[in-house]
Amino acid sequence: MKTGKVRGNAGGRRQGIQSIEVGSVLLAVLGRAQEPLSLRDLSSQAKMSPSKAHRYLVSLLRTGLVMQDPLTNRYDVGYLSLKLGLAALSRVDLVRFGNEAASWLNQELDTTVLLCVWGNYGPTVVVMYDSSDLMIQNVRVGSVLPVTRSATGRVFLAYMPRKTTLSRVKQELKGPFSAISSSNIRSMDDVEALIKKVRKERLGTTHGDVVPGQSALAAPIFDHSGHIVASLTLIGASDQVHGDMPISPARTLLRIADMASQRLGFWDTREGGAQVERLEAHPQRAPRRLKNESGTLIDLFSAARRNSL
Repeated sequence: MKTGKVRGNAGGRRQGIQSIEVGSVLLAVLGRAQEPLSLRDLSSQAKMSPSKAHRYLVSLLRTGLVMQDPLTNRYDVGYLSLKLGLAALSRVDLVRFGNEAASWLNQELDTTVLLCVWGNYGPTVVVMYDSSDLMIQNVRVGSVLPVTRSATGRVFLAYMPRKTTLSRVKQELKGPFSAISSSNIRSMDDVEALIKKVRKERLGTTHGDVVPGQSALAAPIFDHSGHIVASLTLIGASDQVHGDMPISPARTLLRIADMASQRLGFWDTREGGAQVERLEAHPQRAPRRLKNESGTLIDLFSAARRNSL
């Protein structure tokens, strides 16, 4: 029986088994796929020949890391992969991972950093690290942020189910801030445009919207199923926190938020990868309990928007 090649210790790297590393590429492809894959598609996405992929799949099948449908011959993750995944999920700690990410951002960028989750009343601050510069702000741990006027709220607005955010949105549209001349969120159409912008950039942004001279950037953190579970937010002077800066705090924020999502089991961070986006793109896949007589939840939101006009 052939054994995998042992990698050398070149460059001070620890030795490893090359065949395990190659096999993990196939497992990673299956983990990202939305459905079982044929040998041709699997080998193509793994960037290896079908014959090479098949040799590794034989061993992965024997271990239970991969299974094969006897009718279609398509490959999927196996029972051992499922067992390992469930074990990893049981040890996931959102607050610990988010706290570590917020602390690192605070030290690296020297800006105020928030970790927020969706609470009973909306986006709620659960962790806060202040910058070294004294800033005038009324945000603290326990604060509930608006969904249309804060960078944090805009991220939750874009990725939470519409039925969850709709009442907050309607309440804020009737509030005094929507009437001021600088407000650009005054109708449901404006909210729809905002959602599209946030999803395209994967960022919620404000530039002096809440406090003149202060800007904020917020990025989502997703769990293994693509549901938003938290957001990381940077707050600072507008000349320090801006997405168009040469050394972009936005890129750093996105990278750290994506790493936090990956630690929670979510890897598809491109536009359209979140659960709410997938359901809206393929409404026929929505669970029956999420449907009403006219279709899916997006119809409810559209109807509410028409009624508000």
